[in-house]
Amino acid sequence: MSDVKQVNLTIDGRAVTVPADWTVIRAAHAHDIDVPHYCYHPDLSIAGNCRICMVNVKGMPRPVVGCATPVAEGMEVSTMAPDAVEARKGVMEFLLINHPLDCPECDQAGECKLQDYSVEHGRDHGRFTEEKVRKSKATMGPHVKYWGSRCIVCTRCVRFTDEISGTGELGVIYRGDRSEIATFPGRTLDNPLSMNTVDICPVGALVSSDFLYQSRVWNLHSNPSVCGDCAVGCNTRVDLDAKDQIKRIVPRRNDAVNKEWMCDAGRLSFGYAYTGRLHKPKVNGQDATWRAARAAALALLEGGDVVALVSAWNTVETMTTVKDLLATVAPAATVAGYGNPVVADQVFPGFTISGDKNPNAAGLRQVFGIADATASLAALAADTRAIGTLLVVHNVPGFALTPEFRAVLDRARNVVLFDFASGDLLRYGNVSVALPTLTGFEKAGTFINRDGIAQAFEPVMPPVTQGMPETEIMAGMMQDARTAGARHAGSLQTERA
Repeated sequence: MSDVKQVNLTIDGRAVTVPADWTVIRAAHAHDIDVPHYCYHPDLSIAGNCRICMVNVKGMPRPVVGCATPVAEGMEVSTMAPDAVEARKGVMEFLLINHPLDCPECDQAGECKLQDYSVEHGRDHGRFTEEKVRKSKATMGPHVKYWGSRCIVCTRCVRFTDEISGTGELGVIYRGDRSEIATFPGRTLDNPLSMNTVDICPVGALVSSDFLYQSRVWNLHSNPSVCGDCAVGCNTRVDLDAKDQIKRIVPRRNDAVNKEWMCDAGRLSFGYAYTGRLHKPKVNGQDATWRAARAAALALLEGGDVVALVSAWNTVETMTTVKDLLATVAPAATVAGYGNPVVADQVFPGFTISGDKNPNAAGLRQVFGIADATASLAALAADTRAIGTLLVVHNVPGFALTPEFRAVLDRARNVVLFDFASGDLLRYGNVSVALPTLTGFEKAGTFINRDGIAQAFEPVMPPVTQGMPETEIMAGMMQDARTAGARHAGSLQTERA
């Protein structure tokens, strides 16, 4: 139970109970009562400058802004009172006076609050016939562009850089209807969280340079997912076009993990799903069938002196299946973990980018008891004994082979590789069998983030190669091993008979 005092009020005739430190708009939204808003955002400070969240409060002489009005015991709120509705129409008319009619070329079209509220709360005709004020365009930074004429100066972006990223690049210049958002002299909007300003812009003033003119949003379909770029495990929404090509990744709200934010790197890292992929199984460098590749891998794993290297990019399900596979075909195998190097966290006032660039180091601890993947690999590299077969369950995008990893590969007579990429790891060392897997965009699984929260995800797009999930490949190998064992037992019985 919360220690915050609760108050009772009515909103549109509905009795609600909310914490005493809430505002009217937050109380309404918590109970699925729509109050239009531009400048308000639940994770930012109150600005109260767009004035469209007008509501009527009994006893007050005129409509008030819902975002800045605290709730009170016995308060009676009407979101659809005639004077509040008329006030919203006036706000919409003022906002549209200087707004350009460029919806056909604006990236925000289809998910624009100005469009939506114009229909829901605006007038059916415009009365302004004078020339519109024209404002500047600017490249704010490497990933964000600005269309000043579209801007309604809600200041969400300014407050984001002040309060969440803490980098303070943005401010408001000029006054009145000439007001614009700009970067301070000598500054660019290039902090690692910069593209969140695009997400929170309610109109088309701030747009993503990387998504600009790529697709109309109504031609996209979306699927929920989890970012694998670090141990935070940001909840995401992946937007794809009609050909199931990823066009953009944006954050999905989860107050326990990432709120409504994510880093720029996580948004733009999906290129590895399309380039440099391992398309078919290979045995001794030659394309092979799945049956032949599984048989070759089994023969090597059953040969003894097996060491398994499992990366912290694998799902809990994959790690568990590796454990089952080894118990079936190589019970004496040694297991070690590894992953991308861990660096210092990037800490901002309202968000932290983890320095652990692996999504499932906690999964390694849970499944294999490996507390530190880097130390685990270092210990294996320091062991000079020869390795008969090295099983590498990889799936790490952009992995750079470290001296420790090379030392382990150099000691192995044979390598069985599970990976989605045809990269340095496949080209280096004695990879006898390469089994193509899938990226996190193409398969289901579970990552455990740095806070111990297990997060399941589903495929967001069909496979672009002939690869398969590791769990299915290994299940097939275990079935092959059991079948071979049954045949062997049957032949022994026949011989004895």
